[in-house]
Amino acid sequence: MKNLSFPGLPRVLIVDDEEGVREGLRSLLQHEGLHVETAGTAEEGLRRVGARAFDIVFLDLNLPGADGMSSIGKFRQGTPSPDVLILTGYGTVAKAVESMKKGASDVIEKPFSGDRILATVRRVLETRQLKNELTWLQDRVRELTSTELVGLSPAIREVQTRIDQVAHAPDTTVLITGQSGTGKELVARCVHERSSRRHGPFVAVNCAALTEALLEAELFGYEPGAFTGASREGKDGLFAVATGGTLFLDEIGEMEPTLQAKLLRVLQERTFRRVGGVQDVPVDVRIIASTNRDLRQMVQSGGFREDLFYRLNVMAVHVPPLRERAADVPLLSHFFLDQIGRQMGKALSGFTEEAMETLTEYGWPGNVRELRNAIEHACIVCPNGMIDEVHLPKFTGGAPDGSDEIDRTALVLDGKDRSIRALESQLVAKVLDDTQWNISRAASILGINRTTLYNKIRVYELGDRPMRSKVLA
Repeated sequence: MKNLSFPGLPRVLIVDDEEGVREGLRSLLQHEGLHVETAGTAEEGLRRVGARAFDIVFLDLNLPGADGMSSIGKFRQGTPSPDVLILTGYGTVAKAVESMKKGASDVIEKPFSGDRILATVRRVLETRQLKNELTWLQDRVRELTSTELVGLSPAIREVQTRIDQVAHAPDTTVLITGQSGTGKELVARCVHERSSRRHGPFVAVNCAALTEALLEAELFGYEPGAFTGASREGKDGLFAVATGGTLFLDEIGEMEPTLQAKLLRVLQERTFRRVGGVQDVPVDVRIIASTNRDLRQMVQSGGFREDLFYRLNVMAVHVPPLRERAADVPLLSHFFLDQIGRQMGKALSGFTEEAMETLTEYGWPGNVRELRNAIEHACIVCPNGMIDEVHLPKFTGGAPDGSDEIDRTALVLDGKDRSIRALESQLVAKVLDDTQWNISRAASILGINRTTLYNKIRVYELGDRPMRSKVLA
């Protein structure tokens, strides 16, 4: 079994009322590198299965209290369910058939040899590994389009290059920076799925969503009775759950200083201790952290540990805001339209020129997340056919930093023509100049729709719109 590559450490539970059988199997299987726990009754075994996941359960049929035969189904209720291997000193064909019907994977008669046990365990683990890989492949096919970075702009190509570089270093810590809504978790998933850790789990936790105590227990797990309200069986933390894979720490800048010190120790020593524990547990995960804050500035102000920052910032990936990759808006819009349209069962063929112009001109302060929400809104409103401008949500326009504010200096009227028409003509011309002929923003400022604005440009002979480079979807 030591030469098999299993994600994480396979867990085995031995449920038998004979201490000699339990300890003999424990010694044999631990020598093969498996994690082994034991229980003397079915009730105790079920409590352990309820507290954590196991790959294999050895279950004796003749137990005090609830017998093994009636407990097979209960042991199989976990997700994923373990393989149950029946141990019996009263082997008969009838019992074997009955136990297999109830969900057992095999029946082993006592006394048994070590070779028989190891051969059975090897077969079961190999089968589970094949099933896990099949499940992963099926999930990968379903999620392929949603776990790829969409875009052809130079900014996003640089991100894709960084992902490919760090994917070949499966133990290197990665720090992903960028504004909210830019897709930092998507970048983390891409790193995970392109690396050799892709067969292991990808586990994400939002550091801003939990208190310090809860986050510590969530990350490291805890021993039975470690604190008031703690489970009597204890709990595995996310570091243990993510063994063999990737642990994504979202919003790392919100982590409290005390917990920052404990995370630093994990990165330095590659071990951790469960809350209330005294033993170091080895850890085999890649850490990917993300933040929308400036960690360097937080280090200078004392809000973030300098040593932890340098441990995290081994490989930095910056995800640009959508306004810096505006050339990707048409491609992203069509991608979301196809994805959401299929989910809703609608035949939506694309965008009108006016709708796409509105999408490309908007500043997107909420980044890719806001764009997806806008396309979803349009898919709901539009009955079928093409998405038009009227189907899009009403945008406020402008950048989040207020850089799109219009210069409101007074208009100077020609002494010969002081008509309302002349005033309106100058006002429209000024707003167009101040917005660099961004039709959507200009129309929003003037309080009219785009069609009306185009009519006024024509009527007042304000000229043609400056040429812009075409972006093809």
